[in-house]
Amino acid sequence: MARNGYALAAFSAFAAAAAAVWVRGAPRSPEDIMLAIVCWIVFLELSARSRPHCDATAFATRKLCHAGCGLGIMQLDPHQLAQRVFVWAIAASSILMTWGLSPVPRFRFARPDDVGVTAYLCLVSAWFYLRLPPAILAPVFFADPAGAVFGKAATALLGAANARWYSNKSVVGSAAVLAFTYITIGFPCSLLQRGAISTAAMVAEAVGGEYDNLALAAVVLLGWLCV
Repeated sequence: MARNGYALAAFSAFAAAAAAVWVRGAPRSPEDIMLAIVCWIVFLELSARSRPHCDATAFATRKLCHAGCGLGIMQLDPHQLAQRVFVWAIAASSILMTWGLSPVPRFRFARPDDVGVTAYLCLVSAWFYLRLPPAILAPVFFADPAGAVFGKAATALLGAANARWYSNKSVVGSAAVLAFTYITIGFPCSLLQRGAISTAAMVAEAVGGEYDNLALAAVVLLGWLCV
């Protein structure tokens, strides 16, 4: 169990470092970004199929897909029709695969009929339909998976010391949601406002259940509109 926790944390840290290097690189064309998103999804799927199925690995792969695709989507412009259509196509095909409505087999790392993934994809699609700035969704792309990864890794390493404070939400996991929301808020606000939005986002993510992405996004959107 502890070994899985170490592996999960190391895998996620490596992915975060690679993402940071990618973001700091030279500006890329929309076509490059869209190709990178597709290649990332294919890479994760082939990686999942190349190894015996393991819940911990599938979990980490789901979160890497969530954050990695989010990173790419943040670089796209919702005012450009081709980029909106790309996001909608990725979302629609992924939803059909998740619910077994596509001739293409389900993702190896996905959970069948996953309501959370469906809500996430619908949220991003609606965001691009409304032509809202994708950077505002950064806490959804990073804070939500960070909470799951850090929470699960801490439970594997610390056991009962990582106490649950609400339903299946752990102290370390929720602290990660708060911290990553605070770091990734992409609009100007004071430190007090940033702290208040991050705390509200942490609570919303905890009580949101299968719709935690929508709850977190609602808090961030409200914060953006109010500050």
